[in-house]
Amino acid sequence: MRIRTLALILGAVAWLGGCGTGGFLRNPFDPSAWSYHSQEDDPLILNVAGPVAIDVVSFGGDVIITASEKLSEATVTVRREATHGSSRKKESKASLAEIGYSAVVVPSGSGPVLEVRTWTGHPEPYFQRAHLEINVSAATGVTVRTRDGLVEAVDIEGAVDIECAAGDVRVMTNRPMWQAVTVLNDQGDIDYRVRGESTGLLDCVARDGNVAYRARQGRLIVSEVTPDRLRATLNDGENPIRLRTTGGDIRVAVVHNPTEVGEKIVDP
Repeated sequence: MRIRTLALILGAVAWLGGCGTGGFLRNPFDPSAWSYHSQEDDPLILNVAGPVAIDVVSFGGDVIITASEKLSEATVTVRREATHGSSRKKESKASLAEIGYSAVVVPSGSGPVLEVRTWTGHPEPYFQRAHLEINVSAATGVTVRTRDGLVEAVDIEGAVDIECAAGDVRVMTNRPMWQAVTVLNDQGDIDYRVRGESTGLLDCVARDGNVAYRARQGRLIVSEVTPDRLRATLNDGENPIRLRTTGGDIRVAVVHNPTEVGEKIVDP
């Protein structure tokens, strides 16, 4: 039986306390399929038709943010996951009940902010994830804190502040980026892909990794380039673009189709 407790704050907050129906995401005949359980919950629907900033603090998991003007409301979908291993599969399934989350729209001086939080009461949180998929009509800024998962921000605009570990970060947008961007990563790659209308002072450092760039649009003036560092100015911009990673690569692309990439990005 699926047990779920749903509480709404201003019509936009939810947390789930039930374990739901465990599901395997891989071929059940593959022994590795028994290494984790997963449950995707019904989307939270928020009455936000216009631009909104996004603020995410998660104990761990993917954070996928997509902005599309075709949307008339915002949605937040959470997939809870437990990875205790094949010898603890019953415990793994039961632990999904200890993963909770909330989503609420709050006012600020610069406009509404969609705040998303995840948490767990499990004594071994490193065996759990709360993967987030956030869809809005327009994202006017993005702040993310997470680990053990991919961070992807597509067709956003405004300031960006991302900190994560053990996962790649992709900021890819067809909208001009004119504000400050900070991405700090540990053990993961960073891809920063924008159109030629964007500006910025690029300061990229990849410790134990490489930095690569490609500029097919705009005016990029490189002041310093080494295998692991890039300093450059895009279109005489003064807004800082600070990209840092350890144990990963950084790729910067200024192109006409920033979001047209596959699952793997090898070249900028």
